[in-house]
Amino acid sequence: MKKIKNIIVILAAIAIFSSCSKWLDVTPPSQIPEDAQFETVEGFQQALIGCYIGMTDQYLYGRTLSWSVFELMGGQFAPLFPISTNDSGIASYNYKSSNAIKYINGIWINAYEVIANVNNALKFIEMRKSMFDDVNYRLIKGELLAIRACMHFDLMKIYGYGNLSARLDVQQKSTIPYVTVLGKNLTSQLNYSQTLALMEKDLEDAITLLEIDPVTKSKPDSYYAEANSDGFYNNRQHRFNYYATSLLLARVYLWEGSRASIDKALSLSKRVVDNAESKGLVKWATSESITDDINMKSEHLMSLNTQNLILSTSEYFKISILSTDYNAQYVTGDRAEQIYEVSTVGGTDYRFTKQFMMNTMVVNGKNSYTPLKYYGTSSGNSTTSDYISILRIPEAYYIAAECMLKQTTPDIAGATQVLNQVRSHRGITTELQNLDAASLMNEIIKEYSKEFYCEGQMFFLYKRLGSSTIPGYNQTANDAIYVLPYPDAEIQMGRTQ
Repeated sequence: MKKIKNIIVILAAIAIFSSCSKWLDVTPPSQIPEDAQFETVEGFQQALIGCYIGMTDQYLYGRTLSWSVFELMGGQFAPLFPISTNDSGIASYNYKSSNAIKYINGIWINAYEVIANVNNALKFIEMRKSMFDDVNYRLIKGELLAIRACMHFDLMKIYGYGNLSARLDVQQKSTIPYVTVLGKNLTSQLNYSQTLALMEKDLEDAITLLEIDPVTKSKPDSYYAEANSDGFYNNRQHRFNYYATSLLLARVYLWEGSRASIDKALSLSKRVVDNAESKGLVKWATSESITDDINMKSEHLMSLNTQNLILSTSEYFKISILSTDYNAQYVTGDRAEQIYEVSTVGGTDYRFTKQFMMNTMVVNGKNSYTPLKYYGTSSGNSTTSDYISILRIPEAYYIAAECMLKQTTPDIAGATQVLNQVRSHRGITTELQNLDAASLMNEIIKEYSKEFYCEGQMFFLYKRLGSSTIPGYNQTANDAIYVLPYPDAEIQMGRTQ
């Protein structure tokens, strides 16, 4: 396991997450002894923010796991130009190409580096618990546990098997190592059930700790006054707050897919549906607000600040596409019309009318479309937000609806009502009605495709459901495509997949 880089980029953490002037006079990270970093509560706060910054690496949510690589693999964009050498290997599922190996290694190394930093902070937070007040201890530890579970979960989704509830043949196989201790010894691999149990425990413990999160409104403002005197616990949408962590656990239970887990995922997703908006954490975007909030930041349950995101996205999202723009990511006109059902309900769906713009690329006689979520400017509209969404409120509705359909007696009426709520928030006036469970499940899949462009969701949705095709590419899909191989270095150390 790669050794952590001393508490990751404290100075960058200050610039991104806090304007508190007293944090400006700090020792450079390379000069901070490990013990000294954790002598104060502020040191733990800085370490926590360092973990979030680590998550914004280009091999993690800063690009690969959000708006680029896995979006290509999920068929969300038209295939890159044939002569492209940038993402062509992994996007065409050639996992032995040098291009793919770069990502396979980069994701693994950077994810486990974030985990190492989390484990380091967790070790010291227990050693020095006496220095903490209740607010700082519970919120910092809760967020650290949520980050650890999140990183392991996405590693399992990438390097492990999907459709687990129907795959009794793989459930006892070894999966990614769940690392909870910082050290030089190799962490043993466990099977899927054991690993998911560790993940679920981390998130259940995190939720218990985060019950006092300011977003729950369970305590008066005065309760947080001293701990939040420098504003460290403001802007909870950009961290693993109580409701974001609850939805992450719902994701994990849905991935596991057992009957008991489906019931738990339903309960957790309904908790988010019932409370996240009413408690003021999120607000649904509107046709008017989306003009200045193109990636619907108001709906983010948890997002990461990536600073100057346009510098990363500008060569990928373009309106005027030249023959030399090998990296351009766009949606053909035929595909866009299919996804958004333009001939029926799509004319009023502002996920299409507001979040896409016609570009100059012509395919089959039709202009293609460029998604605007992370496009720098759109004919005078506001510049892109630097916040990359990790969890958004519509997903809570989709998980709730799917779980209703997977109950012993499917709740078709409840699932229909939940889906219609999201559709109404997207400008669709035609309600779903008189559909059976299979048809409603198909509507949920269509909703994911409409909703989560540039958010890295579709590849993993198809994988979780065991889909035999990836629709955007009309690609036959199986384990050879869905399961990315471990890095060679891990295989050489005796890891089994």
